[in-house]
Parts: sequence; structure tokens; C-alpha cells
Amino acid sequence: MAERTKLPKNYENNPFFIATNGLSLLFDLARGVAIFLVVMSVLGLFGGGRPDTTSSPTEKDWKQFGDTLAAWTPSEWTLAIGAVTIVLLAVLMVSALFKGVSAYTSAQIAKGQKVGFGEAFRISFDHLWSFLWLQIIIFAKLFLWTLLLVIPGIIMSVRYSLASVAFYDQSKNLRGNAAIKESLRLTRGAWLTTFAGGTLFNMITFGIISGLVTTGSNAILYRQFDKLEDKKPAAHWLSWITLALPFVLLLLGLLFIFLLVVVIGLTGATLFSY
Repeated sequence: MAERTKLPKNYENNPFFIATNGLSLLFDLARGVAIFLVVMSVLGLFGGGRPDTTSSPTEKDWKQFGDTLAAWTPSEWTLAIGAVTIVLLAVLMVSALFKGVSAYTSAQIAKGQKVGFGEAFRISFDHLWSFLWLQIIIFAKLFLWTLLLVIPGIIMSVRYSLASVAFYDQSKNLRGNAAIKESLRLTRGAWLTTFAGGTLFNMITFGIISGLVTTGSNAILYRQFDKLEDKKPAAHWLSWITLALPFVLLLLGLLFIFLLVVVIGLTGATLFSY
């Protein structure tokens, strides 16, 4: 209890309550968007069927595929590259459109304003190209950070996570790299709280409602970080557990595999004799 009394007014650093408060705020002020995100979560859960592993490509199939590509003319290559580019661009645009709906909603409800789904969709569509460019910049920066080491890439992905919300903050009118710099400012000294704010609840729910959790938790984080200067309160102990848990589970998984291999090695003759 002593830790909570030191926190600024209306500041929440418990990652579980960041997520639950965010969900409550989302359903209170943007119910249409919340329902849309629920539908998307359900479609994502039941929409993907099991992969068909009964007809895996054989070496002969790959050879025929390679021979077909080698026989293509320059005009056929141009047509194929153009088709792939169009499909890829369409996928990126749809992804940016949905991310824009989430980010705009986060920015609005962070200020206590109600948001309708039609409004969020329209604003996201109007700013689609500039928002897509922001996503490309973030991807390029994260790719370069990941080339150094994986851990800096993970840390910076958290530091950039509020750039999309800052993009739709109409009082700041930030675009491109300016929105990224604002996210860096907001998360300075609080990257662990930012990381755990969405990750803990996503781990509890196995990521099934990640769209809902991200939209709500980003609103809470953006609202409270925007009111503070660079110095942020210390991370909650649950945030440290959230950070350590994936590594602990990985070590336990590796230990289980090691023990299983040892047991099979010691008792393999008996196991396979039946």
C-alpha cells in the first residue's frame, strides 16, 4: 500500500488494472469500436482452419516450380511482380486502416471523448496514407534495431508503441518521425510499465482479445504519461513478473525437453519393446 500512496493522482502502474481500466474506458466511450474489435477477435480465433499437412510439396514439385519460373519471359516477370506488389500494398492498407481505427479510438478516449465506429473508420480512412507511412518508418527503425540485437528491438518496439496514438492526437498534429519522437518522450522512464500494461492481460487471455487490450491500455498509458514530465513512477512488481515470465516459461520448457530426452534415453529400450 505504501507504493500506491507515492503515485501521482490518477496514475496507475499496476499492469493488470491498466488493461482492465482501459477495457472499461473503451466500452464506456467507444462501444461500437469495442464490439468491432470483439468480432475481429472471434473471427481471428475461429476463422483460421488447421493447415493441410497431407499434401506437402515434394522435391519434384519444387523442381517443376523452379523450371516454370526459369521459363518465364521478362513481361511475365513484370506482371507477376506487379501483381505481388498490388496484393502486398492492399494487405498493408487494410492493416493500417484497422490499426488507425484502434489508434484514433485510443487517442480520443484518452481525452474522455466518445467515439463512434463510423467516425473512427472515416478518420482512419482519411489519414490512411500518412498513417501507413508512419507504420513503414516504425518497421524500418525496428528492423535496424533488431539487426543489432533482438533485445534492443523489443525495447524500442515498446518505446514506439504510442506513436500511432500521438499521430491521432489532434491537439499535437504530429506526423511521421515527429509522432515517433513523441512516443519516445512519453515512454521515457516507463518502458516496463508500457510493456506490461498490455502484455500481462494478453498473456492471461492468450492474446485472444489483443486488439481490445491494446486499444484500451494505450489510452490509459497515453493519458497518464502525457500529464507527466520525463520522470515516471517506478514500475509495479507485476510488471517485473510479466517481463520475467516468458523467460521462465522458456527455461521450464527447455528443462522439460531435456528431462524427456534423458528419460527416453535411459528407458528407450523398455518403452519400444511393447
